[in-house]
Amino acid sequence: MTAPTIQSTCSTPVARLREIRALVHANNRSCLPDELIVCQIYMESRFDQCAQPEGSSARGLMQLLKVATRELFRLDNLCKPPSQRCAEPALYAEADAFHASPAFIDEATNIQMGTRYLQALIDKARREKRPDPVAEAYMDYRGVRNGIYYRKIRAAAERLKCDPDDVGALQAMIG
Repeated sequence: MTAPTIQSTCSTPVARLREIRALVHANNRSCLPDELIVCQIYMESRFDQCAQPEGSSARGLMQLLKVATRELFRLDNLCKPPSQRCAEPALYAEADAFHASPAFIDEATNIQMGTRYLQALIDKARREKRPDPVAEAYMDYRGVRNGIYYRKIRAAAERLKCDPDDVGALQAMIG
């Protein structure tokens, strides 16, 4: 992993939006369009890489929970030959240490981890033959089953697709 990036020095919301878009483009590990991930990041953290709500294990731009980090480590472990797999207690200790580390909130790393987790949720929903795997994945990611979160970020993403500098589209999600 790379060293954590320094907090953005962008002077305007449009500059930060462009910076985040470039980071997403380089680090999106999901099948989802970059605009959707940009909107998710804004909804989750307002583009603040150090965001960490009190009482939650959510961290970074994508507000990835400790349990999600553990799941990614578990999935990676399952891809190894059986003789090279870690026992779950050691694996989860490693995942927890990474989740707590400064490297976890590195913007590129956090986007990679968040989009990998989102893709794992999409893949699971597809295996379960859910009618809308992306909507299901977002409900699981967010932990709220009402679908409002996904509808908001999807609508904002459509606006960003038409006008890539439309900061108002992001602000409308939370207003």
